[in-house]
Amino acid sequence: MALALGAAAAVIATRIDAVTMPQLDSEHQAQRKSAGDTVYLFVGADSGIERAATDIQRDTPDGQARADALVLVRLGDDGTASAVSLPRDLLSTDGYFGSIALALLDGPDVLMESVCSTTGVAVDRYVSIDGSGFVEAIDALGGIEVDIEYPLRDPAAELSIDTAGTQRVDGATALGLVRSRHGEQFVDGAWVSVSESEGARQRALWSARVLDGVRSALSDADVASLTRAVWSGSASLSLGGSLHPFELGRLARAELDIRELPAEKIGDGRALQMNEQSASVLTDAGFRTDCSLD
Repeated sequence: MALALGAAAAVIATRIDAVTMPQLDSEHQAQRKSAGDTVYLFVGADSGIERAATDIQRDTPDGQARADALVLVRLGDDGTASAVSLPRDLLSTDGYFGSIALALLDGPDVLMESVCSTTGVAVDRYVSIDGSGFVEAIDALGGIEVDIEYPLRDPAAELSIDTAGTQRVDGATALGLVRSRHGEQFVDGAWVSVSESEGARQRALWSARVLDGVRSALSDADVASLTRAVWSGSASLSLGGSLHPFELGRLARAELDIRELPAEKIGDGRALQMNEQSASVLTDAGFRTDCSLD
């Protein structure tokens, strides 16, 4: 597997977009190196997704993308790993006007700076993939396994799952899970609409669950499947922070402790803000929350 990951990394290097990482202040950087943990920010970008003419996000500026999914992952030296899914409506606190999802419009570095100032978590590795590359990579792996509590449907996200339970889904269905906001669940013989706040919560949680499904599929993949997946997704990838194949191998083999970041609603809109419970979840998941930038 290590050799396969090395070959995959060589393929990726010829096709990906390289991302410049934000500069931590020197004292904080030294403290992080001694801690031994590596923090990833996995981003699902909304470019490469066909949208209906009525979708207000249809007119994304050329060459730019919003963040549809944001998941922080911590990989410890001891092999432990935890994931916290961030709600895309979490309001940035670094002077950027809008949610952290919108910060990506100004570039990955601005997004990571917003994550730093808003959550206190510094990012060591950045991994972003757009919608089309996400679908193609999962299909090349033969799909991923997810556990569905209730049948789901959401026409706006092109999502339709007729049965509950653990099952293998294709790339398009996985994308629908992380994009669904106005879905319905089949509970006790009837379709029940999910509220907007609950839909946003589920969307954040599904981002982490789908990421874990991808991680598991990568750990089980043979060399041919892994190479196909890497090639399929690499043209849609943006990477930052010098990812090493052996580190990726450790991450693929780790069991993720998955959590969602609770946040407090602001007013009557979608905007959310951090609170004491948010910080507690990050700390309990092993993340440092003292990020400081130069």
